[in-house]
Amino acid sequence: MQPVPDPITSSTAAPSWMPQLVLDMGRPAFHASLLQGLHDSVGTAHISQLRYERDGRIGDARCASLVDQSMIERTTDTYVNRLHQRDPNYALVRASGRQPAPGVQLITVPREDIHDAEYRRLLFDRPGFACKVSLISTQDDATCYINLYFSRPVSTQVTALLLHNAPMLVALAQRHGELASQEAAAELPAEFLALSTREREVAELLWQGLSAKEVARALGLSPTTVLTYKTRLFEKVRVATLKEFLLKAPARQSLPASAGTAAGAFRAR
Repeated sequence: MQPVPDPITSSTAAPSWMPQLVLDMGRPAFHASLLQGLHDSVGTAHISQLRYERDGRIGDARCASLVDQSMIERTTDTYVNRLHQRDPNYALVRASGRQPAPGVQLITVPREDIHDAEYRRLLFDRPGFACKVSLISTQDDATCYINLYFSRPVSTQVTALLLHNAPMLVALAQRHGELASQEAAAELPAEFLALSTREREVAELLWQGLSAKEVARALGLSPTTVLTYKTRLFEKVRVATLKEFLLKAPARQSLPASAGTAAGAFRAR
């Protein structure tokens, strides 16, 4: 006889996988643990967590998947850098950032309800997803946007269970982000923590390979102003050339929230 999955229940008892998830908060394995628990409970095949800033930018994006990982990484990168504004929930995410609603919003989006053909092909058809359930919650100056993807239609029972447990799932994900940011900050050289908010934004874009003109366009500044920030950056980080500055970039991460945007597996370019 096949073992029966341990479902997320609507009772006060926590799922059996919850203790391990709590232990993994702040660690790289957090989203993999969360996905495994949700897969065993309700059949989730892929999870993404994004943090939207008040101005609509993605400050952090992370994912875990049971689907082909290399394909998922490319797909997530495409979403972050090109398609996120075409997400059917994007208007709700922006509205939540401007006027936060209490609690957590839950939205179910079946594949057939997505009318953007490219979005549907790249983010649903190619990885084989039939539906996604999205959780939206705004806290302080950022909106937490969690997407749970399923390879088959989601039943009303699963939706009800996720709605009941949504506040707990979002709270754990947000706390994980805070802990991961603190850990990343502790690993950064002190000179990076001394940068101003705008200097950190310029640094992020330079690390991503943008030219001064491209940085200016991205931030709505003049090229001359960007060059001024670039000069200050080099002085504070104690480098003389762009090559030296790029070599000092933290490996595969953004600056943490306490020093700019949070560390993430994917960054908006």
